[in-house]
Amino acid sequence: MDSTEIYGYILSRVEADLSPCGYSRSGKGTLFYRFTADKRVGCAVELQRSLFNSPESYSFTFNLLCVGLRDPDDYYGEKLTVSALKACMKNPYLAERIGPLCRGGDYWWEITEEFMAEYGLKGYYDRFIQGDMKKCAAYLDGLAAGKEKRYMG
Repeated sequence: MDSTEIYGYILSRVEADLSPCGYSRSGKGTLFYRFTADKRVGCAVELQRSLFNSPESYSFTFNLLCVGLRDPDDYYGEKLTVSALKACMKNPYLAERIGPLCRGGDYWWEITEEFMAEYGLKGYYDRFIQGDMKKCAAYLDGLAAGKEKRYMG
């Protein structure tokens, strides 16, 4: 299985898991976003591929973002846009990785031929990723509602 198929599958499953929580996918990209009704707070989950992928091993992680008017940045005016969320994702003080929240430290999923033989792509996603996506959506909801503090591990 090539990387295009793997990432296409992962992105479609992430989209299916986040869609019931109000997230939309930015075109065919790797960013999933949701705004509050007044578009003053936005949450995003973004898949980041490793620079060190090879035909035998693919790794990736997810970056998380919850940004609004209370955050100290000047990326946007009165209302957030998808472009503003993408710009905020590049700011290391606003975005955070999934690992500290779900795995106790920086975490990169790795799909190797051995994992594919043992689990298959569906089994791998179901076992290792799906629960983390749901936990992230709940965490970002808590941040957006002001009920949870930002976790910067």
